[in-house]
Amino acid sequence: MEFTGELFTYHLDDSSAIWKSLVAFESGPRDSGKTVVFIGGLGDGFNNVPFLFPLYQTLASIGWSLTQVQLSSTFNGYGTTNLRTDAKELDQLIGVLKQRGKKSIVLLGHSTGSQDCYTHNKYGERNQDVLGYILQAPVSDREHFSKNLPNFQQSLELATSMKKEGKGDELLPRATFWAPITADRFYSLSSKGGDDDVFSTDLTDEEILRLYDNVTRPICWVYSEKDEFYASSLNQNDVMKRFQKLCPAIKMTASIPNGSHAIIDPAAQIEFCKVVKDFIISLE
Repeated sequence: MEFTGELFTYHLDDSSAIWKSLVAFESGPRDSGKTVVFIGGLGDGFNNVPFLFPLYQTLASIGWSLTQVQLSSTFNGYGTTNLRTDAKELDQLIGVLKQRGKKSIVLLGHSTGSQDCYTHNKYGERNQDVLGYILQAPVSDREHFSKNLPNFQQSLELATSMKKEGKGDELLPRATFWAPITADRFYSLSSKGGDDDVFSTDLTDEEILRLYDNVTRPICWVYSEKDEFYASSLNQNDVMKRFQKLCPAIKMTASIPNGSHAIIDPAAQIEFCKVVKDFIISLE
């Protein structure tokens, strides 16, 4: 996939010896006042998810641009940061997008990027500047890790112990995860009640009501029928109906036929792009 567009800085910190800048890349009709911000999952970065190009084409057909964002958590940075930091950086990006003439902004999170959408919807200072949030593959990291990550329980117990000792910002042993990760972030992703634990299918009604209290901006929840990271035995449509009943902000749900976690199948990509288009049109 190749994109042409404009790379721009939305955050610059030169106040210390460590120079830090964060950038975003906009492609499509950049003179448009409407853009979809794509937020990747764990390990993702620019041009890293297969449905991005057909998404870009679909958005361009209705006069929207696509903005891919670099956060501190991008690529392997997720292990040493958290959702609240991501939300603050998204606030900064939204501020710059408004300066660049964007009047309509939608956030689209893939996988763990869906947690960023949830967190910004609930806590973001600029959430009122976002028309809506699209959650693509909002599967539970906790449910997946508990069934697939080697030494999961041992690692969770270590992370919990380190947090109690005030060492939550220290790294867990190298063998714990495929990227460097602190006890705090591992706990957040892996523990029931962790900050990332907002999509698990075993949450009680009371827990969902508490989690989604003050989540008010419109949401589109999209599963893939063949998502290899969906670790629950529960029917996806039943799960979406339950969350939607408890959270009125969830305005649209969909399950993509033959869709994998990152939607590799071309026909599934077309179906997903149609869902995105329909949701955006419903917001305008």
